Amino acid sequence: MNSGGAVNVRRAGLEEGRARDLLILTLAGLALFVWRLGSHDLWPPDEPRFALVAREMWQRADYAVLSLDDRLYTDKPPLFFWAINGFGRLLGGVDEWAARLPSAVAGLLALLLTYWLGASLYERRTGLYGALVFATSVQIVERARWASIDMTLSLFVLSAVVLLWRSWTAPERAPWVVRGAWILMGLATLAKGPVGLLLPLLAVLPAMLLERDLLAVRRVFLPSGIALYLAVTLAWFGIFAHRVGAAFAVQVLVHQNVERYVDAWNSRHPVWYYLWRFPAGFFPWSLAFPWGIAQGYAPEEAHHRRSVTFLVTWIVAILVFFSLSTGKRGVYIIPLYPAASILVGRLLAQAGAPGSTGGRAARRRLLPPLALWIASGAFLAIGLPFLARARFPSLAPVAAIVGLSLLGGGIASCVLVRRRGGAGAPACLAVSAGIALLVVVGAAVPRVNAYQNIKGFAEQVKARLDPGARFATTEQKRDAWVFYTGRFAEPLDTPERVLAYLALPGRRDLLIEEGKLREVRAALPAGVVEILRGRVGSQEYHLLERASAP
Repeated sequence: MNSGGAVNVRRAGLEEGRARDLLILTLAGLALFVWRLGSHDLWPPDEPRFALVAREMWQRADYAVLSLDDRLYTDKPPLFFWAINGFGRLLGGVDEWAARLPSAVAGLLALLLTYWLGASLYERRTGLYGALVFATSVQIVERARWASIDMTLSLFVLSAVVLLWRSWTAPERAPWVVRGAWILMGLATLAKGPVGLLLPLLAVLPAMLLERDLLAVRRVFLPSGIALYLAVTLAWFGIFAHRVGAAFAVQVLVHQNVERYVDAWNSRHPVWYYLWRFPAGFFPWSLAFPWGIAQGYAPEEAHHRRSVTFLVTWIVAILVFFSLSTGKRGVYIIPLYPAASILVGRLLAQAGAPGSTGGRAARRRLLPPLALWIASGAFLAIGLPFLARARFPSLAPVAAIVGLSLLGGGIASCVLVRRRGGAGAPACLAVSAGIALLVVVGAAVPRVNAYQNIKGFAEQVKARLDPGARFATTEQKRDAWVFYTGRFAEPLDTPERVLAYLALPGRRDLLIEEGKLREVRAALPAGVVEILRGRVGSQEYHLLERASAP
C-alpha cells in the first residue's frame, strides 16, 4: 500500500473512532441527564421558583422584565427563562420536563465539548475518558437534571473557553474565533450576569500570561469582539433599563453581582469551603484528581506542558475567585469541572493503553486512586444502607447497590491493571460510576419524591381552595404551592402578618406549616377552621379557612 493509501486508512479509522466515541457519549448523556427527567416534582427552593418566573413570562408575554407572583423579579437575567419557555412551547406548557430540559441539553452539549477539548489538548482517548469523567461526576448529574441556571451558564462558559483556546493555538483563525467567544460570553452574561464574562477570561488568560504570550492576550481583547459582547448584553439590558429606569437597573446590577460577591446575604462560607466541597461534587473522580495532576506534569508528558498549564490554571483561577467571594455554593465552580475531568481522563487514557509511552508509570499512578475507590465503595456499601435505614428504610437496598457498584468497578479495574496491563480498567470505573448514578435516578429519586409528596399535597390543597377566596401561604415551599395550585398566594412570613390576614373581612384561605401554626394558634380569630392537613417530607401543613368576617 502506498503512503497516500495508508494515510487514508488511518484517517478513516480515526473518523470511525470519533463517530463511535460520539455515539457512546451521546447515549451516556441521554441516560444520565434525560432519562426520567420529568418523573419527579419540582423541588424547592430553585425549581418551582424558576418555573414560576418562566410561566409568568409566558402568561404576561413580557420577555424583558421578569416577575414572580406579579412582583418584579431581579435576581437573574432572562436567558434561562427564555429557554424554559422555548421547551414549554414545544411541550404545550411549563412543566417538569420543560423546566429541566435546558439543563439537560446544556449538560449533553458540555459533555461533547469536553470530549472535543480533551481530544484537541491531547488525543481522542483522553477526550473520551475526560468526557465520561465529566458525565459521571455527582455534581454534574445533579445539575444537568435540575431546573437551575448553573449548567446553562457552564455550557456558554465552556464554549467561550474552547474558542479562546482555539484562538491561541490557531492564530490564523483568531479574529473570527475570538468574536465567537465574545458572543458566547454575552450569552453567558444573559444567563447569570457578568460572571459569564469573567469566568472564561479567568480560565484562559492566566495560562497565556504564564507562557508570556502577550500577543495571544492582546488578540483576546479584540475591539470588534467586545462590541459584539456589548451588543448581545445590551440587547436585553438596554430594554430592561428603559422599562424600570436606568438608575434602578444599575442598582440591581451592582446589588446582584458586586454586593453579592463582597457581602453575600445567604450561603456564606469560609474561604476554605471549596477544599471539601469540590471533592464532594467531583466524586468519585476526586479520588483520582491529585494523580491526574501528577500525570499532567510527569516527565513523559513534557510535550503537553502547555495543555496541563492551561487546565491547572483554569481550575486554580476559578477556585480562587469563588473562594474569595463571601457567598459560596458548590454549583458555582461547575465551570472548572471540564478541566478537572480532562486531567483525570488523561490519567485513565494513559493507564488504559498498555502500549502507550509512559503507560507503566501511569498505571502506577492509578493504583492509589483504585485503592481509594475500593475503600470508598466498601464504606458506602456498608454505611449508606445504615444511614438510609434511619430515615428512608426503603432506600437501604438501593444504597447498598450504589456502594456495591462502585466497589465492583474498583476491584475489576484493579484486576485489569494487574493482569492485562490496564486495558479496560478505565471503562470499568466509568461504567460502575454510571450504574451507581442511574440507580440513584431510577430507584432512589422516585422514593424520595413519594416521601416529599409536594405535587400530591398541592393537588389536594387546590381541590379544597375556594375559587372566590383570597389565598396566602407562609414562607416554606411557597413557590411550589403557587406553581402546583395555579393560584397566586400572598406571602405571610411573620406571625403578625398571619393574624392580620385572617382578621380582615371576606373569605380567605391560608396554607401554613405546623411550626408557624403553633406560634399563632392561641390568637387565631373566631371562625378560622382547618379544612385539610397533610405531611410533606418531615413537615406537617395545615390549610385554614376563614369563612366570614369577625
